[in-house]
Amino acid sequence: MKISFGKSNNVLVKKFWVGLAVLLLCLFLNICFSKSADLYDLLYLGGLFQLIRVIYDHTLGLIPLPSIYYIAPLFFWYFLKGGTHSFRSLLLSLLTTVIWLINLFYLLWGFNYNQLTIYQTLAMDRVTLDSIYIQKAFLAQTEVLRGFGESTVDSIRTAQLEGYIRPVQEEILEEWGIPTYGRVRIRKLPAGLLLRLRTSGIYIPHAIEGHIDGGLYHKQIPFTLAHEMGHGYGLTDESVCNFIAYLTCIQSNNKFIRYSAELAYWRYLSKYYNYYFPEEWTAIQDELPSMLLDDLNQIRKHISRYKNLMPVLRDVIYDNYLKSHGVRSGIKSYDELIQLIAAYKNKHGELRSLKTFDSN
Repeated sequence: MKISFGKSNNVLVKKFWVGLAVLLLCLFLNICFSKSADLYDLLYLGGLFQLIRVIYDHTLGLIPLPSIYYIAPLFFWYFLKGGTHSFRSLLLSLLTTVIWLINLFYLLWGFNYNQLTIYQTLAMDRVTLDSIYIQKAFLAQTEVLRGFGESTVDSIRTAQLEGYIRPVQEEILEEWGIPTYGRVRIRKLPAGLLLRLRTSGIYIPHAIEGHIDGGLYHKQIPFTLAHEMGHGYGLTDESVCNFIAYLTCIQSNNKFIRYSAELAYWRYLSKYYNYYFPEEWTAIQDELPSMLLDDLNQIRKHISRYKNLMPVLRDVIYDNYLKSHGVRSGIKSYDELIQLIAAYKNKHGELRSLKTFDSN
């Protein structure tokens, strides 16, 4: 097969063929990694992925500006240039761009979908949850939040939060046997950019960084930041990133960080408590801690500031994306935090950290 668009487009044609070759290699490696966890651990998670993390995190990752602001324009400029000579060259440049988007997705992060499940990694057994468990867990978690009193610090800057959260998360991941040679960065994006899609954070493999929405209620930020940091260290499943975020935050000495995780866990439980016990839910709301009630109100206010864009299409696309990469429960995987905590407690007992809060 020969594609010719004139001498001026030889570079564009080369980009296409190189990209196609790399795509075939990525697909081959993905099949190999799916068949052998040891090969994936050796060549990618413990090899190429760590190399990419170290190089990026200690170079461009040190720049205070989110990399998406300059990486995206440079990427599209590089692969789309030369595609304006004709309609055929435009189609080729668009196809080449899509191919390289896929290639970089896998090379920079996507192969991590071949990792073992968290149950295999931690040698945990799945547990079956019923309404009684939800009821007990919800009431217990409400008391945990009540124990925080009526005040936490107002906020902590994102860069400071990284410093608090990163070492705790790295310690946990290393105990799990997951290497953490990099220094994952989490950036704040303009308010509403993500919340309009009803997501508070996102990890963008092509930018090699995690991101949180600038309009997020400040008490949600530590948990969200820890979640996206988990993605940055190679975790792919949303429930696992919620789980590592929760474990990370509750082991912090910082009261604000710990409260953020306990609040997030309570909100997951409350959804199911409301489903199983609607009458009790209505009655108990007046008895909730005043700080919790205020936080729930603030969360609703922050979200309602931004119109929900394409909710049905968005959910369908993301659900199918997750399922196509081996996350069987799709977007419902976020809710599996409750089951993971139950499984972890079933094996290890109480989760609460023995550390005491500092003055922050």
